[in-house]
Amino acid sequence: MTELQDQLRGLLADRNTPETRAFFEKLLSYIDRRARVVWRSCYADLLCEAQIEEAVGEVLRRLVTGALNSFRGESLGELFAFVRTVTDRCIWRSAHKVIREREVLKGEGGREAETWFHHDGPSPETVEHVPDVPLSQKDQDFFSALLQAESKVEYSRRHGVSRAAVTQRVQRIRRRISELPEDQQGAVDAWLTQQARLHIANTG
Repeated sequence: MTELQDQLRGLLADRNTPETRAFFEKLLSYIDRRARVVWRSCYADLLCEAQIEEAVGEVLRRLVTGALNSFRGESLGELFAFVRTVTDRCIWRSAHKVIREREVLKGEGGREAETWFHHDGPSPETVEHVPDVPLSQKDQDFFSALLQAESKVEYSRRHGVSRAAVTQRVQRIRRRISELPEDQQGAVDAWLTQQARLHIANTG
């Protein structure tokens, strides 16, 4: 068992020791920073400070009551990627709860709003502000073309490259994104979501 797994077991068993308390605070700090990056990048017009704090608490609750038991990574980077996914989904759910409540109050579009909750990731409809994307134009063009193709197989066919080459390129770009500061990663997330919205609007 790795040192990280030992720390996680200690965190779940007892958060009162100095070691586990320090680890818990480090995790909480990361969750809070990530939640605020996503909030500012995607949901500034939907959620308030109190709702973000509530979402951070929900992320922690999910992690310590079961989610961390499913984590099988061996590095801190893998753990943060796992926590980032849980955090993003909790923020997304909070935003869409607000959207659903607004639709109910309007008395219109309720059925359409309900369908948004069947997705696993942020809905492109909620992105209002997208900061400058820290990707090269070449990477932006690639992701846009991949969205247009709607699959790696179709992209491969259109551009005359192997599917493996497409997968490798995606992995290289994702690795570069993972090395960016958190606020710039949030900017990339927001840009990708906006591109998906534009694609849906143009093909819908």
